Amino acid sequence: MGLFIAIGVLSLIFGLLFIIAPAILKNLNELTSRMAISIEEKVFTYRFGVGISMVIASLLFFFVAYYIKIKG
Repeated sequence: MGLFIAIGVLSLIFGLLFIIAPAILKNLNELTSRMAISIEEKVFTYRFGVGISMVIASLLFFFVAYYIKIKG
């Protein structure tokens, strides 16, 4: 259950960043491009769709964690 909550929180944070503050993600992209992962420019082109999808996914993860807790 804790894993679902953690994934939900991460997805919510990144989804909101895509919608509200894409400049922060571009800065993170520059930092991570030196390491291992780079975020594609296509993702920034469709940032509203990606952001909304991630927020919806986070809500799904929160629901699954809640359902597991209730039915436990």
